[in-house]
Amino acid sequence: MRGATLTVEAPGHDAAEATVPEDGGLAVELRSNVVAGTVTDADGAPVAGVRVFVEGSETAVVTDEEGAYELAGVPESGVLMAKRAGYRLVELALADGMVGDISLEPFEVRALYAPAAIFEAPGRLDAMLALLDRTEANALVIDVKETDGRLFHATDLPEAVEVGAVREAPIFDLEELLPMLRDRGIYTIARMVVMKDNTMASARPELAVMNTATGEPWRDNIGGAWLDPAAPGVAEYIAAIAGDLAAKGFDEVQLDYIRFFSDGPYAVADTNLPNTQSFRLPAIQRVLRVVSEELETTRAFLGADVFPISFIVPDDQGIGQRPEVIMPYVDYFCPMVYPSHYGPGVFGFDVPNNYPYEVVDRTLEIMNRQAEGLPVVIRPWIQDFGYGSFPPYSADQVRAQMTAAAEREAGGWMIWNARATFTEAALGPPRDGEDAGPTTSVEPAPSASPPASDEPPAAPSASP
Repeated sequence: MRGATLTVEAPGHDAAEATVPEDGGLAVELRSNVVAGTVTDADGAPVAGVRVFVEGSETAVVTDEEGAYELAGVPESGVLMAKRAGYRLVELALADGMVGDISLEPFEVRALYAPAAIFEAPGRLDAMLALLDRTEANALVIDVKETDGRLFHATDLPEAVEVGAVREAPIFDLEELLPMLRDRGIYTIARMVVMKDNTMASARPELAVMNTATGEPWRDNIGGAWLDPAAPGVAEYIAAIAGDLAAKGFDEVQLDYIRFFSDGPYAVADTNLPNTQSFRLPAIQRVLRVVSEELETTRAFLGADVFPISFIVPDDQGIGQRPEVIMPYVDYFCPMVYPSHYGPGVFGFDVPNNYPYEVVDRTLEIMNRQAEGLPVVIRPWIQDFGYGSFPPYSADQVRAQMTAAAEREAGGWMIWNARATFTEAALGPPRDGEDAGPTTSVEPAPSASPPASDEPPAAPSASP
């Protein structure tokens, strides 16, 4: 046996090879590749449902009710991450003998919508950043993909290049934009429209809702083409873009228009599977599952914009949105609780637009019950605009929505105004002692769509 090479293995340790020496004595030390610990909040209470993983790996573990976790197969170097909605992302540099106990810091997102025009028109980005400096707002929801289907940013993502979704002249470069925003302590959310996509529908019509009369992609009443959520390849395309956005450094990827088509000639619309609720729900669920798995071991959280109507009535309203197929797969659940978009009679109000506090309060009361037992955080879109014959909202009306959200323990809010002109009087001053930066990096211890452009279906005339 002298001179032989031995492979030594043990559970929870890296394997090692050693050569038997001439004198016959051999000692082999194996490196433990298991990190275990407890995740707690700022008060020392255990936090369940936290995903713990090594950045770039394919496996994550989830803390139990005691906040405990055990992660095997940990490499010698890298970054250990702890990720749960409602808290800052934690990053720990791996080191031999590290103790894996982690403390999470609560984090509330208070975001303003930033369409492409903010980055195109001279001075508008500077004005937006100055507004964030003056107020409590600490995040931006940045459009990266609208209903046209082309991306606003530069990327060499093959899936996007192949279908013509990459512009010759991108609106912004994320490699420059995101570090600048991060340096200013701004949490960044990538808003991507998913199912309404003219570019992909034209390039790959087999993925689109088709028109049986023309043989072309089906179009809604304003000429928009829609992808079929049940078509093979749709979920994978969305996941590829989401993964690319995470890799480029966004703190969160938010899916808008995560639903079936609407507002057009339904009689000639053709989908891969029957357009019934029993088929729509699994299709939307699969899309969310595939995207969720893509982002699971990245630094980016996942959010989804939804119409409230599908969550305050018993059915999916023909669009495939229901609590059971969305809430379990996202970190942030983002209902578009615009009071102006609720129909007469909802919650007993003849004109819900005039009751911003009550509409948000009642909606979130229902949604909180639906989210019980899940690690999802509800963070609503609120309105700062006028709709139809309703005048623009006042500062008091905007604040009333914020108050209702806070009292229902929402994880902050996002303000929608399609022109990104916000009522500054509705925003409080910067929060004392708060750093809006998205991550905490510490050394280890040794040892739709929210937009008015995606308007929801008419709400029922009776209180749900």
